Amino acid sequence: MQQFLQFVFAAVFAVVAVQASSFTCENKAVISSSFIGQNSDVRVDTLACSNTIQKRDLEARQTNVCADTCTTNCFTPSGGGPNPNDCQVISDALSYDSQNTGALFNISSGSTIYMQYSTCETFFVNQASYAETYCRTNWAGVVEYVAFNCQSQQNAHGGNCVAPDQTWFIQVQTA
Repeated sequence: MQQFLQFVFAAVFAVVAVQASSFTCENKAVISSSFIGQNSDVRVDTLACSNTIQKRDLEARQTNVCADTCTTNCFTPSGGGPNPNDCQVISDALSYDSQNTGALFNISSGSTIYMQYSTCETFFVNQASYAETYCRTNWAGVVEYVAFNCQSQQNAHGGNCVAPDQTWFIQVQTA
């Protein structure tokens, strides 16, 4: 029963965190920082945020969610979105690293990976109680899609893509 209640709490928290409004990392602590891409011009930070689900005493496991789909949500109203060309630089850097570093990356439970180039920022948030594996090329595709399709012409200013089980999401917005 306790595990069921923890799951319900996690599901409710995830719905509130990603569908009601855009996510903001609260009490951000940078765990690591680097630069990626052919020109090393995209900043990457691994963050700990106080408002993501923290590890719980559940069965430890790791899940590859690389091939999982996600549902795109554009943030309304329009105005103030990132320059899609800046987001394209992030997408290209993710693709470059996929070819030169490896297609997959791991993200710990309750962690956030943040990337920024000029006006564009994106992050992958793991809300699951276990580590997840995702692919750089899929993240690149989500960044590109959201950046070009969640703009003022669509009455939006960025957006996110949320996994069906809401254990993870990717967000694209103005830096």
